[in-house]
Amino acid sequence: MTLHPFVDAVVAYCHATGASVTSWGRSRAHNATVGGQLYSPHRFWLGLDVVYDQTLSGAERSQTARRLGLFLLDEGDHDHLQPLDWTKG
Repeated sequence: MTLHPFVDAVVAYCHATGASVTSWGRSRAHNATVGGQLYSPHRFWLGLDVVYDQTLSGAERSQTARRLGLFLLDEGDHDHLQPLDWTKG
């Protein structure tokens, strides 16, 4: 998935789940400062973090993400989204 389809999928996901984006693209230095992986999709604008207005189950969030071609990782206080087909850079 390239940038523009990713943006479309994220917008659809946020509308469907009541999510707000809290972190998206990162420079190499900022990514290192926050403890991100070397090849984090955040560095390529293909990874972002979201929080929610309402509580949805993990299954609901994951199913919605997958339907839109997104991989969801529950990181406790937020979810991380990236393309299902993400490869390092």
